[in-house]
Amino acid sequence: MDKRKSFELLANDPRFVPSITNIVSWRVLDGRAYAFVSNIPREYVSVGSRIGDENNLKFSRYYPDLWRVDMETQKIDRVAPGTNSISSWTLGTDGQVLATSWYQEASNTWIALSGAATLHKVSAPDGMVRLAGLGRSADSVLVRDASGVDDRLIEYKLSGGAQIIGQADQIEGPIHDPETGLLTGYSTVDGKIVMFDAAKQKGVDAAASPFKGLVRIWSRSNDSSKVVVRVSGGDQSDAFFLVDLKDHRADLIEDNYLDVSARFRGDVSLAPFKAADGLALDGVLTLPPGRAAKGLPLVMLPHGGPIGVHDRVEFDWMAQAFASRGYAVFQPNFRGSGGHGADLMHQGFGEFGRKMLTDMADGLQSLVKQGVVDPRRVCIVGSSYGGYAALAGVTLQQGLYRCAVSSSGLSDLPRMLHWEDERTGGQSQATRFWQRAMGVTTPGAPPVESISPARLAARADAPILLIHGKDDSVVPMVQSEIMERALKAAGKPVEHLYLEKSDHWLSTEAGRVATLKAAVEFVLKHNPPD
Repeated sequence: MDKRKSFELLANDPRFVPSITNIVSWRVLDGRAYAFVSNIPREYVSVGSRIGDENNLKFSRYYPDLWRVDMETQKIDRVAPGTNSISSWTLGTDGQVLATSWYQEASNTWIALSGAATLHKVSAPDGMVRLAGLGRSADSVLVRDASGVDDRLIEYKLSGGAQIIGQADQIEGPIHDPETGLLTGYSTVDGKIVMFDAAKQKGVDAAASPFKGLVRIWSRSNDSSKVVVRVSGGDQSDAFFLVDLKDHRADLIEDNYLDVSARFRGDVSLAPFKAADGLALDGVLTLPPGRAAKGLPLVMLPHGGPIGVHDRVEFDWMAQAFASRGYAVFQPNFRGSGGHGADLMHQGFGEFGRKMLTDMADGLQSLVKQGVVDPRRVCIVGSSYGGYAALAGVTLQQGLYRCAVSSSGLSDLPRMLHWEDERTGGQSQATRFWQRAMGVTTPGAPPVESISPARLAARADAPILLIHGKDDSVVPMVQSEIMERALKAAGKPVEHLYLEKSDHWLSTEAGRVATLKAAVEFVLKHNPPD
């Protein structure tokens, strides 16, 4: 096996800040491997203080250029310039730009072009449209369109004609050949892999068949005889295996949670429920190992995003940590979540601090009615939007939770919108997305001040722990600082943990360990499982 040292893309070039807006594609050209990435050059980015200044990574130009990185020499060349309309590119098999996508702010129109020819044009104020790489041939382009009631993957032939790939609302993502970039199959929202070639499908099925839980095809050799799979749940926590289909063997590459034995892992299942307005929803329920599913204490663990993200039946390190301490854990897929079709995603817009929150309460009530959960012993823990939901759960809502843990959570929505506007521009996709999600552009929606936990701190009815990384460039740490000041001014119990050298995603081991330890200890203190 050819072993080489890894390196961080763009990290050693003074033209860039170490922040990639998107990995557009990979190509092997004339025997050399290249990564194609989009990035905004350093000259357009200013970096503020990492402590309390929400202008960390402020952009005077918010659209990126397309760059090619030689994976052997690390040499970086610009392939195509960006403009204030271009949002993404599709590359041909030769590494040249085959198609671009444009967003016209004045008309809220998204357009995909190949040269001067229009491939796809749709009104998309939510930004739920994007180029998705090549199609099954070198003269075809994929478009992912979730702007309507369906989430469609459409293949456009440059010579004319279009075809929808697979069943609408069932595709999770396309699968491309790692060398040519051609579409070879797709994954579905229920964890299945569909390959167009029968022999490759047989190989994928054989590689996945020995395992339980959620199995993802992570990589494969050119002849598909060797496949790397990632297994989450079932008999594993979260592990990678090299499956050799010729020798009929599977060797463990790495277990991400080697020390988490089976006796510490709780059973995970899907728990359907209905919202108060009748909307069919579900969530992921993790039960504590060795305890009957009756009258259990619960940790509500809402996901981030919030639009388009969802939890599924697999190993979740945070959920299993609480389950190992004796708690049931519920991860609600509230309206706006992904994996359930475009219509459910769109129903989340305008419901940021409204029906998204009541959906969580409805899921809790369903578990109470089944006798699984004791309603007097529930805490809420979350990160990003989940962190907002934790703060909102004890301010906008009351009487539900005995404590709340917010990691990287939003607390002051008007200030968050102002920060995004200043950072990326009032017409950027990010600003428009947050405005739509929070209901700013929804006729008749109450102002966002009314759903901002920091503005309602005096209503907090449970102790709160605030956790935030000082290097968070997605939700600035000042959001937690504002909440802390508001709670203290109102005489409400609050604790904080502000993490050095920690970002929004808890990318470092030290940040994850510190967050997990603090969150578990806080919940044990305020909602003991026994």
